[in-house]
Amino acid sequence: MSLLTRMNDGEASKPGITVVRNSDGANRLANLKQLAREAAAVICKELNAREFAKLGEPRTWFDLQGAAAYLAISEQTLSRYVKEQTAPPSVKVGKGRRFHRSDLDSWIRAGGILAFKMADGANANSKSNSSS
Repeated sequence: MSLLTRMNDGEASKPGITVVRNSDGANRLANLKQLAREAAAVICKELNAREFAKLGEPRTWFDLQGAAAYLAISEQTLSRYVKEQTAPPSVKVGKGRRFHRSDLDSWIRAGGILAFKMADGANANSKSNSSS
């Protein structure tokens, strides 16, 4: 079930994305994570459609600059993610890095940097609970 739905022009004065609310409190965190993944995918798809429409065929491999543009983040941020080992998988080619489009898409669908931050938080919590 998708948590994001696009409204038709007749449904609201401002067409856009609406969130389907779920009253089930037990699934709220799962729904929030799913919503974040779907929102990131929608935003990146919209940005990429505009940004890369002029390129013709979709690229398969991106350099750091292209990958950062594809992810809609700065080059410095992507470089930091690479150093922190939270970036999408990449290969070192000469002095540069190359990112495969499918790896970037998978990283976005998995939740991007939020997935790593939540995993780190869960690991920290489990360590503190086991030491108690």
